[in-house]
Parts: sequence; C-alpha cells; structure tokens
Amino acid sequence: MTEVPSVVRAVPDSSTRPGLKIVMIGPYPLEPGLVRGGIESVTSTLVPALAERDDVDSVTVLRFHDGDAPAEYRREGPKVEIHCVRGQRRLRAITRSFLDVRKARRLVAQVNPDVVHGQEIGLYGDIAQRCRTDAVITVHGVTFTDTSPDTLDDGSLQGRLRDRLIRRLERRVLGRAKVAISISNWDSQVLDAPIRGTRVSIPNPAGAEFFALAPPKPTQPHLLFAGVFTPRKNPVGLVSAFARVRRSVPQARLTLVGPQPDPAYAKLVEDRVRDFGLEDCVDIVDLVGTERMRCEISSARAVVLFSRQETAPTILAQAMAAGKPVVASRVGGVPEMVRDGETGFLVDPDDEVTLADRMVKLLADQELSLEMGRRAHDVAVQRYTAAAVAEMTVDAYRKAMA
Repeated sequence: MTEVPSVVRAVPDSSTRPGLKIVMIGPYPLEPGLVRGGIESVTSTLVPALAERDDVDSVTVLRFHDGDAPAEYRREGPKVEIHCVRGQRRLRAITRSFLDVRKARRLVAQVNPDVVHGQEIGLYGDIAQRCRTDAVITVHGVTFTDTSPDTLDDGSLQGRLRDRLIRRLERRVLGRAKVAISISNWDSQVLDAPIRGTRVSIPNPAGAEFFALAPPKPTQPHLLFAGVFTPRKNPVGLVSAFARVRRSVPQARLTLVGPQPDPAYAKLVEDRVRDFGLEDCVDIVDLVGTERMRCEISSARAVVLFSRQETAPTILAQAMAAGKPVVASRVGGVPEMVRDGETGFLVDPDDEVTLADRMVKLLADQELSLEMGRRAHDVAVQRYTAAAVAEMTVDAYRKAMA
C-alpha cells in the first residue's frame, strides 16, 4: 500500500482563511454520553468545542472498536461526523495495525482534511501519522517513562513483550511528530528528549456540564473515586485508606466508579471491601454516563485519586470545574493541577496513612471543603474551559499546516 503523500499548504491571510476540515483519530464514545476513560472524556468535550468555531468547517472522528459499537456512523450536529470502525483484533502491535491504517487512509482520502489529529502516542498516533506525515499528536500518557514493575498492569511474558513494543512505538511516534501537544509540564519535560518537532502545551478540557455544578454546596461526608480499576489507579489502596477514615468519621461513604477491564483485579477490590467490613458504606459502580457522573461529583464532598502513575487526569479537571476539592497522589502532572492545601491535598503514592488523614480533614470540615472547592473552580475557569482549549488546539493545527 502506497503511503498517502503529505501535502504542503500555504496558510492564507486570516481575513480570507477558509474553515478547517479536521479528521480526529482516537478514542471517542461509542454511544453519546457514555464515556469510557479519560481520553474519551477529552475528545467528547473537544470535538463539539471545535465545531462551534467559525474557523472550523467540519470534524470527522474515526474511532476503532472491537465489535461493541451500536452503529458504524452517526452525526452529532451539522459539522460533526463519527465513524466507528471495527478494528484489527490480532497482532495489532506487531503489524502496527496494518488493516486499521488501510481503513484510516481510505477515510482521510475521502474527507481530504486540512489536518489529521491523533489522540495519544500509541497505535492511534501511529495510524494518524501514517495517514499524514504532518499529523498533530496529543500525548495522553507516556508508557516508556514508567519502568517500575509495580505499575505494570500485566506482569506476564506476553504482557511485557506487548509493553516493550508499545514503548518503541511511542518513541517512534514522538520522533516523527511535527506538532506534539503535551497536556502537562511533566510530560513536556519527558518529551524533551525524544521529540524532534514542535511541542505545545495544552491542558485537557472539562465539559461545560461540570462547570455548571459550581458554586459548591454543602454535602454529606461522601467521597468519590472515578477511574479504570487497574493497579495504576490503585483503588485497592484507596479502600484500605478509607477503612482508616471510617474509624474517625463513622458516617463516611465512598463510591468507586469506573470500567473494570480486569475481572481478577476488580474482584481484588471487592475482596478488600469485604475484608474490612465496608460493604454498607462502599459502593462499586461500573461504567456510567455523563449525567450520572455529574450527579456523583455533585454529591461528593471531594474527589480522591490514589494513583501510582498519572499524566493529567481528566477527572481532576472535572472535579475542580464543579468546585470540588481533590485529594490525589503526588505523581506525574497532578501537582500542576492541585495546589496542596489550597485547592485540595497531595499525598505520596501508597501512603495510606496520610491519604486517610487528608480525607478525614475534608469530611470533618465542611467549610474547609467548600473554600477549597471555590478556589479549585477559579483555577479550572482559567485553565480547563472547552472554548479556550479548542482555540489553542486550532493554533496547533495552524502550526502543523504551515
């Protein structure tokens, strides 16, 4: 298969500049409002914000799936088309998704976009670059920086081989990137070594529906975790810390919300809840829609994330937009989002004692949590509105087209 040639475009004067046609390749909700993970939350917020702009003519989204899409095609407004295509199921990493690349090139040829945007630097980023060498890439996580065995989701030989292939792929994608969007200063520092093109810093957006929850209101002593049930997110450690919280705040409750891709690890979380006798105060909920997530955030006193590795978690931006304080691990780009003691608390990963102490502080002091939440909302307004992120993203597109 012949590579699609890169097209060099002269950028016209802004007064006569035509609207952009964008192809975005990456995770996107298979059903409207049903978000699986942080990247889907980002794209489902960014795409309509791009479409609202006068300088954007159309946004075409290509999402690969494993056969669980209710429809292959849908429109979301006059400017947005969503293509849900069954992806290659076997040997994706080894073959570099050869079959997926063919399908992507076919769609890109039909749309003839001004810019192709790959959402992450793994297979989706590689596919975007193989469709257009001037593709824009957003970094949502950097596997090759994580060398600690206790953060690997799969310790098997096959899993380690797959992990090694993905790390090499990420380096290759970054090495070829003409424009790479980093979502935190932390990953900006990580990217300084491998990237050869232009790097721009653009935070992940939070949807307007989360900003609408502010200003914060008094709540019951209820904490919320939202994320994929994996060792990296460490909900098991969070449950252990919450057991300490219940000794000081007997009426405290914890809700754990998120996809559970590994049944064995999900059972480990359930076993930990049962071992501590927390069945009556810990709720475990699988995937939820946007409206349910809004309700969960609204009713929470604080949002807690006890991860061992993160870049810039979307749930933290959403919580801050809603005016909720955050308790999170001091890892990756999290310290850039949370001002310790002002908009929430930071703790060391795996420090269950300190995590429990900070959760107790917020559960025992409603006024403190409200004040921290108001400060968090002010920060979110400055950083995470969809319109501001869309404007910076279009500027990145112009750089790639230049």
